Amino acid sequence: MKKTIESKWKKAIDNILIYNLYILILGAIFLGISFTLSVSGNSDLYNLFQKLWFPIFIPSLSLFFTAILIETIFNKLVDRNDK
Repeated sequence: MKKTIESKWKKAIDNILIYNLYILILGAIFLGISFTLSVSGNSDLYNLFQKLWFPIFIPSLSLFFTAILIETIFNKLVDRNDK
């Protein structure tokens, strides 16, 4: 019973992190396109990216790297207990 609850919880967290990764990938593509257009003289898209940086991309990056750190620590602890 405990394993099914834990697996449902872990699956939900993994889904959130996958959506978060999609946001980061789309943000990188958006940055590349907006930077390219900015170099050619049209900086409207780049200005939009700058406005979205703090409310969308900073929390997304923070969540992504925090999840990686927690997963790494958790796996190290599990590996130590298995030995």
